[in-house]
Amino acid sequence: MRNIWTVVVVVAVAVIVSAAYNSFFARQTGSQLAVSPLDSVAAHAADAVSNPEIGLEERVLGEESARVTIVEYSSLTCPHCARFHAEGYRHLKSAYIDTGKVKLVFRDFPLDGLALRAAALAECVPAGRYFPFLQLLFEGQRSWAGSDNPLAELLRLGQLAGLSQERANECLRDEAGLEKIIQERLTGQEQYQIDSTPSFIIDGRRHPGALTADELDEILAPLLG
Repeated sequence: MRNIWTVVVVVAVAVIVSAAYNSFFARQTGSQLAVSPLDSVAAHAADAVSNPEIGLEERVLGEESARVTIVEYSSLTCPHCARFHAEGYRHLKSAYIDTGKVKLVFRDFPLDGLALRAAALAECVPAGRYFPFLQLLFEGQRSWAGSDNPLAELLRLGQLAGLSQERANECLRDEAGLEKIIQERLTGQEQYQIDSTPSFIIDGRRHPGALTADELDEILAPLLG
């Protein structure tokens, strides 16, 4: 009986993943889907949304006691997201995260199949290397995502993060892991109106765009007193 139910579950997951692929990625033609053309939040006011609950298994950067929680929704193939991690993120980390004022929760919002698999690979990286690995992916985005064989490049980067080639391959093909990431995107889209990357939820407000250091200061100053 257990074997029968195992087959049923596996098939169900495969159907869900397949349907999600078709829904999100079938029309993907190499350019990012639903990427905000805005370069900053200055173009329009932040929308009010509910504050996300942070799960016990989520990856969090910063002190648990930090006064402000930032939830970031990003796609690992999104150039706007890469720009944030090259600029605004560095200021956020040094001025707010490393000083114990803010903690950051990273949530995947893959815009294409390659971003989905990169996210799955990152999920397999040891907890202490997760955020450095994300940074590695963003900093080298043009190289691996734009290569002739991006999956091979992802495998190479996974090995640099301590994964064996066999383990990295398993992560890239793990249907349950892929489906979990897709569900994370669905939750962001349906519950928090995420429709572009990067987007940030800070104190119940959604801020789209690659936040700059000045914009982060402006948002965080009244929250930190």
